[in-house]
Amino acid sequence: MACGAAGVPLASLVRLLARFALTDPLENVHPLQGGILRLKHPSERRPDLPRESLWVFWPRFMWHTLRTHAISVRMVIRLLLWKRAITRDPGARSYTDLALTPVRDDDDMALDLLTKTTGARAAVAHINKVNELTGAVRAAF
Repeated sequence: MACGAAGVPLASLVRLLARFALTDPLENVHPLQGGILRLKHPSERRPDLPRESLWVFWPRFMWHTLRTHAISVRMVIRLLLWKRAITRDPGARSYTDLALTPVRDDDDMALDLLTKTTGARAAVAHINKVNELTGAVRAAF
């Protein structure tokens, strides 16, 4: 069910937000390398570190896993509450801001992202020149 101003299905957005918001701070890995349960083994330590006792490793691993899941559940509940609030908001479909405004033909000369550096200005000028030479017409969004 699409609910937000852009018509994005909020359930899939909640999953992505949770994954990308939690993986790096909790596991110190990129979100695409993480998962629900990170498997670790006591023998998988850096070569320069001493081997860890099993009586130290497994309780710490279990504590870390429980803590990570508790923080994740808290974040998902928060995101689901936001999803519910957006779903119930009658003005959610009509919301707009700069990121949601349609692109205009003169945006390449007005947007900061495309005018701050000489490289960006040169890239825009190149694209405009190619469009002019090939007779290409910009697609209006």
